[in-house]
Amino acid sequence: MDDRGNIQAPGNDLDGVGGNAANADGVSDAMSAIKREGAEQLAAAKEQAQDVLEKVGDEAKSFAADRKDVASDQLGNVADAIASVADTLEVNTSPMVADYARDLADGLKQASNSVKSRNVDEIVGLVQDFGRQQPLAFLGAAALAGFVASRFMLSSAERTRTGERSGSQAVPTLSTSDPEQRSLERGEV
Repeated sequence: MDDRGNIQAPGNDLDGVGGNAANADGVSDAMSAIKREGAEQLAAAKEQAQDVLEKVGDEAKSFAADRKDVASDQLGNVADAIASVADTLEVNTSPMVADYARDLADGLKQASNSVKSRNVDEIVGLVQDFGRQQPLAFLGAAALAGFVASRFMLSSAERTRTGERSGSQAVPTLSTSDPEQRSLERGEV
């Protein structure tokens, strides 16, 4: 019996349960569709990220290749300068020191040619292998490179600062032996 006193057939209760089952199937289908769409969007986002990373990696390799060529040329220039010094030393002072300088110049020239003939990936691999085989030498070389880079940066900044001052405030001064005049030249009163 229902609330009004009518007798219900046994199938009436099952109709409500059956309706709920149909609703559950619809929710399940919607959830599956949402999962599929989310998986597709995630795959698309991963693909876009990989494309961007690949592009950035290619640009970084291109930049590194350009810098590699510049470094190789500079290393060759240093080798040539040391060879020139070796020639001067041999003629003027010490043939033994000249031989050492020439050996150093030859080694630098070989390193320059080696860097020039390899691609960036090969050079990175060589550096990594050296770091694994000779960790103390690698750390020493890294510290030395850091020191040289910091000195270069400081001297570049100082030259820039000095150039700005001398360019905008260039005032000719006369040298004098009079102490009072020198004090005035330096701005002391």
